[in-house]
Amino acid sequence: MDAALTPPLRIEPLRVQQVSPQVAQKRIDDFLQEYRARIVAKNSGESSTSAQLQKLADALNEEFQGKH
Repeated sequence: MDAALTPPLRIEPLRVQQVSPQVAQKRIDDFLQEYRARIVAKNSGESSTSAQLQKLADALNEEFQGKH
């Protein structure tokens, strides 16, 4: 018999706070920098998550630059 499937984690926000694109970009950049530091410190070979996060940051930056 197959193992039972576990549904993905569901994240529900407790509150919503509007931020400017500049603030959002800064927060994402700071998060990526801290994330990379943790990955390097753990000497982890995990690069796919980091690459996807970088793509997200680049896309948001490109969208922001296109609007200004």
